[in-house]
Amino acid sequence: MNWSQFEGLAAIRCTAGVAIVLAAGLLLGQPAVSAFGAVGAVSVGFGSFQGAYRSRAAVMLWAAAGMALSIYVGSIAGGSHAASIATATLAAFLSGLVVALGPSASFVGLQCVVAVLIATGFPADAHGALVRGAIVFGGGLVQTLLVVMIWPLRRFTAERQTIAAVYRSLAAYAAQLPSAGATAPEPHTLAGTASPTHDPQPFARAAEVLVFQALLDEAERIRESLTALAIVSPPLPERVATSASALLAEIAEAVDIGRAPAVDDTRWQILEAAAQAHPAARGRVEALLGQLRAAFRLAATPATAPAVPARRARPVPALPPIRDGLMTLWANLSLESSVCRHGLRLAATLALATAASHAFAIPRGYWASITVLLVLKPEFGETYVRGVGRIAGTLAGAGIVVALVAMLGSHPAVVTSLLLAFVFSSYLLFRVNYAVFTLCITGYVVLLLYLAGVPGTMAAEYRALNTVIGGALALIVYRLWPTWEAGRVGDVFALLVDAFARDVALMLDAYIDPSGWNRGALDAARTAARLDRSNAEASVLRLLAEPRRERFEPQLASSLVAAFRRFAAGGLALHADLQQRPSAVPQLAELRDQLTAALAEVAATLRSGSTVVTLPPMRETFLRIREHLPPAVADALDLVIDSVETSAALAARAR
Repeated sequence: MNWSQFEGLAAIRCTAGVAIVLAAGLLLGQPAVSAFGAVGAVSVGFGSFQGAYRSRAAVMLWAAAGMALSIYVGSIAGGSHAASIATATLAAFLSGLVVALGPSASFVGLQCVVAVLIATGFPADAHGALVRGAIVFGGGLVQTLLVVMIWPLRRFTAERQTIAAVYRSLAAYAAQLPSAGATAPEPHTLAGTASPTHDPQPFARAAEVLVFQALLDEAERIRESLTALAIVSPPLPERVATSASALLAEIAEAVDIGRAPAVDDTRWQILEAAAQAHPAARGRVEALLGQLRAAFRLAATPATAPAVPARRARPVPALPPIRDGLMTLWANLSLESSVCRHGLRLAATLALATAASHAFAIPRGYWASITVLLVLKPEFGETYVRGVGRIAGTLAGAGIVVALVAMLGSHPAVVTSLLLAFVFSSYLLFRVNYAVFTLCITGYVVLLLYLAGVPGTMAAEYRALNTVIGGALALIVYRLWPTWEAGRVGDVFALLVDAFARDVALMLDAYIDPSGWNRGALDAARTAARLDRSNAEASVLRLLAEPRRERFEPQLASSLVAAFRRFAAGGLALHADLQQRPSAVPQLAELRDQLTAALAEVAATLRSGSTVVTLPPMRETFLRIREHLPPAVADALDLVIDSVETSAALAARAR
């Protein structure tokens, strides 16, 4: 149970959207309005957890429009078994393919296929299909309007949560500095944090948004300084790390709730004393002190954000531009693409499930197909966890609903109240635990069918039966047609090594000729490397959940992660020392070329599985020029070279 993902206020808002649609249907005496309006409202409501402001509304509108079109197509296709199977197959393949466009597009695609599958179970003519599509779109539009309406009331909620999460991550890293050794901070939090200027609060002034951007920029510099201190020898005393961690945690708390951070003079005094007591780390501790003071001042600003007229920042949409999206999809239309292979597997399995439900006249058979869609994922671990969780949650949810209706009665008001309670619980818990979420969503589905005229006991039986069938089919198909992470983790690591090579080349260029330092390019390279490191570590986690594979042993992958964390630590330390504008060190040119050549060799080895890695003499070059380097730069480069040599030896064993 991941209680950090508990969504209380959002669940109330989304449930209110569903309640409005249900009430409209009851007042009009139109069960179809309640049923199909709820389909649109519930599904689009989950889209409100995507993005921040305009990007969130865009995802919800795309989902509402896509579901409306899908309901129209599915309702017409439902009159023919062949058309139903063909439509479901095509929709499933496209849903698998749009995963390449990112989480927002993946969410929209998933909702569209669900709508198609539901609609095929309720055939209609063109006019009836059009009406249904309009009702579904209306339900989604209600949810979108509720999201937009709260923008003036809840200012900077998204910014506060994301920036606070970044500073809490830094506080956790600072706390373990004395024992962590030369490793970089975890990359996932910052990699998943978009710039506040990309999707700004629509009712905010640009100056207000820039306060949060400045806090994010300061967090980047603090991250570099902390990593530079992690490789100091001897390590900093524990009280210094604890003080830095406490100050960062106070910044996080202040930003999260919108107050000025509380000042603790003792923490500052410990850091100031550390700067004097550790000559080797003095410059780095002083840099960290300056950055912490700047973050403290900025953290107080959002509590009384300045009302300065300024030009609004231009928003960046969450979904890629249509032309770029089409190019990405075209590039993935190949059997070499794991996305395409997953789309084909999903389409084939959904075709089989849909055909079987028609051939054996399984009541409400579209729920088996929906279960296949929701369970069958590209990753082994997620597929099996979801499969077992969905079956268990569905059986429990169906039984609970039958018991509740038996005890409380089947009056429409009672059924509607229970339905809203299950919807509220679904929104509240869908990120907390998948099995519990499935229990709640099953209750919603059974009660919705009950409102549509299907007896409660029968609806629960249909739901449970089809979930077991669909879940079992998805697990069997994945076992027969697997996509192992071990088959692609080498390529994921190779992308990370390529990013490291670009980063180290730009960074050493800045040391060789500080006058030509392109900070924008260097920051972009650092951000790209962090994202690729986050992807690589996530890939290894998926690998560890798989049965043991010979192509890429989990222990070897974990060792590579450790080596790349040391490389990232050295790189971040070099980034930190660049802030002090060092003197030119032209002797680094040869080492730069050797490092980039070595990284290119490691990347090629990871991609090809070759067992031979020939590295240039980096260590000899480094020892020859070490006397020309500042001590802090020499320590960081020593760590970088060691990590490259280690990763090369590990890559040669990756077969």
